[in-house]
Amino acid sequence: MSELPEHLLEEILYRVPAMSLKQLGSTCKGWNCLFKDRRFTRKHLDKGPKQFLIHMSKGLRVRSMSVDLHRLPHVKVTVEFTLINPKYPSCLDQDQFEIYKVSHCDGLLLCVCVTKEDNTWLAVWNPCTGQTRWIQPKSTYDLYDNYTLGSYQNNSYNILAHTGFGYDHEFQIYEINSNSWRIIDATLEFKLGYIGRGVSLKGKTYWIASGEEEKRLGKFLISFDYTTERFERLCLPNKYPCYATLALSVVREEKLSMLSQRGIKAKAEIWVTNKIGETQVVSWSMVLALDLQPKRCIGESGSFLVDEKKRVVVCCDNIRDQGKTTVHIFGEDNKVKQVGFEVGSSL
Repeated sequence: MSELPEHLLEEILYRVPAMSLKQLGSTCKGWNCLFKDRRFTRKHLDKGPKQFLIHMSKGLRVRSMSVDLHRLPHVKVTVEFTLINPKYPSCLDQDQFEIYKVSHCDGLLLCVCVTKEDNTWLAVWNPCTGQTRWIQPKSTYDLYDNYTLGSYQNNSYNILAHTGFGYDHEFQIYEINSNSWRIIDATLEFKLGYIGRGVSLKGKTYWIASGEEEKRLGKFLISFDYTTERFERLCLPNKYPCYATLALSVVREEKLSMLSQRGIKAKAEIWVTNKIGETQVVSWSMVLALDLQPKRCIGESGSFLVDEKKRVVVCCDNIRDQGKTTVHIFGEDNKVKQVGFEVGSSL
């Protein structure tokens, strides 16, 4: 490999799965430095194979689990990462805090870490290279607070914080390059749900929201653009009442997907958009409808992944059974496979 031209070697490495790059980095100092280069990271994101993965956290650990859909669907733990870094903030003791929430963007993880004294720290973490950036929010952690990571021009990243509940809420942005927080000056004529979980894709974060003046219209989609710092209201495939359960996910870093369920006894519908960014209009197509038993109802705090071609949905909700979190794999024929893991949060 060392005799190959540099550009050819990089083209080969761009196509290696991200989980394998972490193992390769320990075999060669040159490769380890290359994998930490932002230019390589961006190109690998564009050219690398998209893996069907579930991440679950417990304590300071994040487990990455692969989902094999080619044969009988099954889930297995492929690698485990630990958020242990010599550059901890001086006031943090690794035995005194744990990862409370995890979100992701472009292969980076944003970990919300809460101490035993309810102090909050954020960690922007590349689990493949081990690089970590620690940030302290402006306020102590509250149950309604949510943080998302998004990219903007020149492949840089900012953190968006949503604090408060209902219409008494605000958004703050943390500029990683300048190491500073500031409030987003915008009229917020919407409110996020109790969970307020958002997903990031191609420089924007998306949430399910509702509006006081348009209660009869129910829920809708809101996006935030990290470059223009503007909110935009977008359409959903149907009108959904406020009591409907809606959850968002990302399909292969190209599309949005949505799981909708109008009631416990109603079918759960899986919708997928066109490729985000190719057109100005977001359009939706339904790819699957599932009959879920009440105990498998996916709440807005849950997470799911969709494989359009194989018409399979992998759901992981905060359903606990004897100290375990259960991953459900649904097929087009409504057959379900369940896999149990230790209790932890999922994404």
